[in-house]
Amino acid sequence: MRALLIDMDGTLVETETRWWQAEIEVMERHGSTWTTDDQNQAIGGPLQAVADYMAAKANSDAKKMYDEIVDAMFHSFTNNPPVLQPGWAEVLEEAVKEKLKIALVTASNRLLAEALLKSTNLDRYFEVVVTSDDLPRTKPHPDPYLHAAKSFGLDVLECLAFEDSNTGISSSLAAGMPTIAVPERVLLDARRGMRIFNGMKGLDIPYLRQVHKELVKEWRKV
Repeated sequence: MRALLIDMDGTLVETETRWWQAEIEVMERHGSTWTTDDQNQAIGGPLQAVADYMAAKANSDAKKMYDEIVDAMFHSFTNNPPVLQPGWAEVLEEAVKEKLKIALVTASNRLLAEALLKSTNLDRYFEVVVTSDDLPRTKPHPDPYLHAAKSFGLDVLECLAFEDSNTGISSSLAAGMPTIAVPERVLLDARRGMRIFNGMKGLDIPYLRQVHKELVKEWRKV
């Protein structure tokens, strides 16, 4: 295991409640509603797909809705920085000490990713940041994780991905990458090449190395 590739919203930081509130407010301005079922549909993005879904439901303009959501989330991240999910502070510090490479792999755009990293002072941990702006295809396609691994000059089996949504897991597994799922708001089924944990609290790098080793064996049997 030579690199950690980490999803942003919901996995690294708790932002899903912010997204939900922003989406409710945008939909209300456009004369529509945003339900729990709608939110479950949106978890994991990608952002453009969420805006398209909202526009179709509200019979409105997708670009306008996209811009309104981005503006709301940018101000949210800037004025009230999100906190790390439990366990990540220790894992990130330990990863740096062990000279592991770390990438942020998100279906949000670069403006929001950089705003979050800067406001939380997390930018010092991440050598590579892959966003929906960087590639023709984002999650659930494998491209973001393949791009991150390539940026480090690593094989996908040398990396360990962390995700919390079906969209994100579909992306990392489609890339053939060992994956740890830490779902908080969605139900996930067990899949080859993946382990499901109830959050990151209590996990450390030696344990993650062992899990990674087991997952690599599973991928090599495919």
